Amino acid sequence: MNRSLIYSKILTSSITNLLRVHEYNYVEKLSLMCSSLPDQQNAIGALDPDTAISHWSFEAALRVSGSTCEAVDWVISGDHWNAFCAVRPPRHQAGPRGVITCPNDPDGSHGFCLLNNLAVAAAYARSMYRNDGIKRVAIIDFDVHHGNGTEEIVKYLIPNVESSTIRTPFAEGTLRAPKYKPWLDENDVKDVFFASTHGYGPRSAQAMQGSGWFYPASGPSQISDAVRRPGLVDEQMSVSDFLLTQTWSRLGDDARSNCCKIINIGLGLPKPHDIPGMQRMELRDSYRKTILPHLHAFNPDLIFISAGFDAHKRDSMNFGYVGMLEDDYEWVTEQLVKVANTCCNGRIVSVLEGGYKVHGGIVSPFARSVASHLRALVEGGKSRETFSAADLEWESQFERSHIEDRERRRRLKMNRQRALEQEQRRHRQAEAQKQYGTGLLPTGSHLNTRISAPLTLHASSRTPVQASDHNDVEALLKEPLHDSASLISVKGELSNTASDTTDNIHSTVVGSASERKRKRSHVDYKELFEKMKKEESLADEVTKTS
Repeated sequence: MNRSLIYSKILTSSITNLLRVHEYNYVEKLSLMCSSLPDQQNAIGALDPDTAISHWSFEAALRVSGSTCEAVDWVISGDHWNAFCAVRPPRHQAGPRGVITCPNDPDGSHGFCLLNNLAVAAAYARSMYRNDGIKRVAIIDFDVHHGNGTEEIVKYLIPNVESSTIRTPFAEGTLRAPKYKPWLDENDVKDVFFASTHGYGPRSAQAMQGSGWFYPASGPSQISDAVRRPGLVDEQMSVSDFLLTQTWSRLGDDARSNCCKIINIGLGLPKPHDIPGMQRMELRDSYRKTILPHLHAFNPDLIFISAGFDAHKRDSMNFGYVGMLEDDYEWVTEQLVKVANTCCNGRIVSVLEGGYKVHGGIVSPFARSVASHLRALVEGGKSRETFSAADLEWESQFERSHIEDRERRRRLKMNRQRALEQEQRRHRQAEAQKQYGTGLLPTGSHLNTRISAPLTLHASSRTPVQASDHNDVEALLKEPLHDSASLISVKGELSNTASDTTDNIHSTVVGSASERKRKRSHVDYKELFEKMKKEESLADEVTKTS
């Protein structure tokens, strides 16, 4: 049996693991809501308009949490280099209290998430294996949606006090509640690293700024000071002193965010005139130039991946953001494996997040993306290739030059094609003028029949004649179509000649109005009327006789 694929019974996670990252009130609320629903297939409840639950949803979330913790056990024990947890529901939008809000979305949404099981596993690893060399843990999220829940959990590693003012007709007061969920000790904030690449901006290019934001409307590009200048932040802020003097609680939101090691890369929608392929290039460069170097400098002991595959180009959930392909998922995974080989003996735990383009089964964009991710993990377990910033710089320059060269060749081809079309157009015009004279004035890609004088064709002589005045045209229109066979033959000859010049020239000779009309046989209506009268009189006589 191939040892790279192992199946085991999934156990539920303990409440202790959940409470390292979630508030007890939120966990209890989920449990009560799910247990109150009937154990029937069509009994569906809702946390919000986006997130549906059933009787067994909380049980499923507990088992997902248990599977991620078990994957940590396997990897740290050395049984496997890495692990992938193919589990649902997703989790990275679940914060300590569930919904996370932001200025662009003051209401927020659960985003299909119940428990943040990846954060549960990261806290479990840091707490349970602190004596086995697991001190620094990193979380990399390449789901198309910002992992705002995971980021908020990381910010909860800093003590804080949340306050709210309550006003009544008779009194006014302020309520305060602490916000602090440590994983191990006061050094958590320095030993946890979070980075996310995601879509950020309006839902579509036509949407007005501030309305119709792409979910969850948070995560603009930002690198915290703790990542950019770690020495400066550590010198200015002593964690033990802050805990003793309550200084952490007096920090503003910006200061607390800068104390955490957080990188957000908010990618926008492609512009109409962007070079094809530059959207994917931007994603890769965000890893080459920002995330991977800082991750390598952080030197993690264990890497977690929030593996969301809804950034695929064919997944409609991303509204055109990011636009990854299978090769991109494999490439990102390979680079993370190289950093893991350099820093932590290849230890990686990957957990499935989003990915909704499942139509097509095993050949769907979702299935192919997961397969690419798994292929990179399996090959990474066999390879000992390490991280190299110089290789990434060379690769970036090579890919950029390749895309630019391909764009130059595309534009050169378009210019050549445009010049060829112009030459063909001039040739058609010259041929048309040579064939029909100056009466036909070609315009555009086909010849319009703009006539300087009414051009007619006598069927008997088969030669074009200019009608000198309006009376001649009227007389010509009254002529009977007595020689239709010869006229058809003339049209056939002219049609064959015109088709050699261009496919767009009509296969009929456009002349006077009589020749453009549909040909009908000549009918003598007076004779027909007399005939009908005779038939009616005959019918009357027969009726009288009978």
